[in-house]
Amino acid sequence: MVQNRIKGIYLAIIGSIFWGVQGPVSQWLFTDTQIAPEWLMGVKMGLSGIFLIGYALIKQPREVFTIWRQPKDLGRLFAFALLGLSAVQYFYFLTIQASNAPTTTILQQLGTIMIIILSLVLYRRGPSRAELIAVVIALLGTWLLVTKGQLTHLAISGSALGLGLYLAFSGALNTLIPVKLFQKYATLIVVGWAMLIGGVAFTIIHPFWRAVPPLNFATVASVLFIAIFGTALANVCFLGSLRYLTPTTAGLLNTFEPLAATIGTVLFLKTSLNVWEIVGGLLVISTVFILSWSPKKKIS
Repeated sequence: MVQNRIKGIYLAIIGSIFWGVQGPVSQWLFTDTQIAPEWLMGVKMGLSGIFLIGYALIKQPREVFTIWRQPKDLGRLFAFALLGLSAVQYFYFLTIQASNAPTTTILQQLGTIMIIILSLVLYRRGPSRAELIAVVIALLGTWLLVTKGQLTHLAISGSALGLGLYLAFSGALNTLIPVKLFQKYATLIVVGWAMLIGGVAFTIIHPFWRAVPPLNFATVASVLFIAIFGTALANVCFLGSLRYLTPTTAGLLNTFEPLAATIGTVLFLKTSLNVWEIVGGLLVISTVFILSWSPKKKIS
């Protein structure tokens, strides 16, 4: 039981790190290449879906199409694909465009609070004492990361705030909707089909053969990184952690995303870290120890 929990924690952390590094890479694409978010969504989700389903056909060929023969599960799959997986990634890009990668991450962390609220309403499950402590520490660490210690100087536009709230809500749905699917089907298959569904939807909105951005080596490498690591592997790892963790715990571990986004911004966009950002990063990292070692007594 403990080993499964630790496995889930590592999966959630790896997925969050891949997703976080995607932020500064995407920010560079939007600022330097004028790439359209809708075009990038169709391409990256389509490529990710093909990659994951292709791999599933090799590893689990008899199980790949089972979900399509179950109407109830198929409906949940489409809800996950469109309201969760596609929505969270699309609003993530739009919020980056309206602000920047680090600021976007703090807005996404509001999804953790929404997960706790929705879990309480839908499942009558209150957060444990460890989860409540981790929420406070994770949000404080995230805030320090994106404000550089100037706690009252997070300057964002109204549109960025609005998009960030949509991002947080879709992030909560992305964590909660597929839980029952992962209890019946392999994570690889569920995420792969959801990616393909989302990729087709965004290709209809913005066909990838129209208004194609300039494709040089850096652009192609960035898009492939986003598709394979920032999308396919990030979601397989993070959503796969739901087999071993509660949605609340997985959501808390998603706070490793701002740490990765901030470090990625330093490496790719040539910014620097101050002492408060380092403290914030250490606070974010500390949540993994709290969730691993603390007793899971519920708060009634």
